[in-house]
Amino acid sequence: MNLARLDPRIKISVLIGLSTAAVFLTGPAALSALFVLSTIILIAGGVGPGVIWVKLRGFFGLIVSLFIIQCLFNRGGDPMLTISGITLATDSGFFTAVSVSLRLLIIALGALIVQTGRTRDYLLALTQCKVPYEIAFTILAALRFLPILREEAGDVLCAARMRGLRVKKTGLKTRASAYISLILPVTAGAINRAEQMSIAMETRAFRAYPRRTNYRRLRMRAADMIYFILFCAVLAAIIILFN
Repeated sequence: MNLARLDPRIKISVLIGLSTAAVFLTGPAALSALFVLSTIILIAGGVGPGVIWVKLRGFFGLIVSLFIIQCLFNRGGDPMLTISGITLATDSGFFTAVSVSLRLLIIALGALIVQTGRTRDYLLALTQCKVPYEIAFTILAALRFLPILREEAGDVLCAARMRGLRVKKTGLKTRASAYISLILPVTAGAINRAEQMSIAMETRAFRAYPRRTNYRRLRMRAADMIYFILFCAVLAAIIILFN
């Protein structure tokens, strides 16, 4: 089923299930099965491999760094890679590094599942799940601000480069001061946007009543329930087989 048409409550449940299973399962085989399941859900749901790569390519640097750190500093088990009598990696460190990397990838893929669809639908889903609308609105507003802040940071960096700033060709101290000077306008812009949003919320009487009404309500379809039951069955099979 296309993820954009799937009920947002089901997608939130899928994210919670994948993330929880990724945290509690320890074996590389179980985590690999979860990774395959997450990838299949995305691709079958209309998110192509190219889109997944574009969304996660900035995340791979962190994963590779954590993989190398785990291999170097986890000294348990038998040596796997030894150079000039110095053990660089052990089997325990390698399997731990694989497990940590797969966990991060599974959580990131789960986040991509939730990114499909409209933000307003998730606000409705949280409020219909009895989450206080103040908390639901705060969460969704924070998620909506993140891409805006990223775009604004890119604009500030491009403007600084047009004025002759070469961050990568400077020393560490100069680079740190340059990034600090770039953070200041982004922070000021974020504060300005937050102030404008708070004024708009106050003028619309936000929190004037303990409950809010909605023009539209989410309806759970039979296809959504079948999708959720199949997901729970596959997830339970992975936990039983590999745990």
